[in-house]
Amino acid sequence: MKKVFILFIVLTIVLCGTTGCNKNKDQQKESKTIKFYYQDGTPALTVAKLAKENPIIDENITIEYEMQNSPDLLVSKILKEEADIAIVPSNLAAQAFNKDISYEIAGTSIWGSLYLVSTEDIKGFAGLKGKEIYTFGKGLTPDLVLNFILSENGIYLDKDVKITYLNAASEVGSAFIGGKTNLAVLAEPLLTTAMMKKSDAKVILDLNEEWSKAAGTEKGYPQASLIIKKDLIDNNRKFVEEFIKSYEESRKWASENPKELGEYAEVLGISVKKEILEKGITWINIESFNVKDSKEEYKAYYNAILDFAPDFIGGKIPNEGIYFER
Repeated sequence: MKKVFILFIVLTIVLCGTTGCNKNKDQQKESKTIKFYYQDGTPALTVAKLAKENPIIDENITIEYEMQNSPDLLVSKILKEEADIAIVPSNLAAQAFNKDISYEIAGTSIWGSLYLVSTEDIKGFAGLKGKEIYTFGKGLTPDLVLNFILSENGIYLDKDVKITYLNAASEVGSAFIGGKTNLAVLAEPLLTTAMMKKSDAKVILDLNEEWSKAAGTEKGYPQASLIIKKDLIDNNRKFVEEFIKSYEESRKWASENPKELGEYAEVLGISVKKEILEKGITWINIESFNVKDSKEEYKAYYNAILDFAPDFIGGKIPNEGIYFER
């Protein structure tokens, strides 16, 4: 009997050496690294707390936060499916989905933050007739939003207003601050910069508010969305749920702590100047993130684009599968 017991012990030791004796499941889990891509500027600000503090959400998953300086680089990361998580223009989310690139929208990172600004006293849409508007992003969200709002209010390109396109938002900001134009579309945080440098600058139109009126939606248009690869959702659902909570906290923290945000932005190399953030800006709407509460806004946005520039969303309205249900 004693010999049998000893043999059992020996066999147990041998088996433990080859199989690990069914170690704790967490120890058996394969380590995974995922990529989170986002663009410099406002999207990066919503991620600042996460990127700087890099909290552990799952011991077996490492998140690499990578800021992209060029919109083209970000688009490439999505179309090549190199991103596991990303913040992208909401039209790109639809475009990828319609190309059978499996990303789902988890929520709205940034609601509309475009403004028509002038040093003139312009009253209403009628006051825009005969004017020249400087803007950026020809064929992209800023262009589509401006054109949709103007046309819905009886103002038409070439006939009523002249649109001058510059290559980047920063160029429009410089042109306005430098006096080359006195009527321009500015995105936050450039709006705050312009207001600080030009005491006679004033907001003529809040394009998010005007979109709400024209499209009949409550929150405006979803400018940028948090998207997550379907494989990650299917295989790591618990992590995804926890990550979304952490991102929501980061987004909320950013809007409520401008001074600390400025310090984080400086460390992370985000191009928005620290002093601009410390002054306080209106760049983020934290009232609604969950896509479940904003489907009507997305559908209205995609419908408007389908009528105006269908290729911008891949030629059709994405179906319900694009929305991640928590």
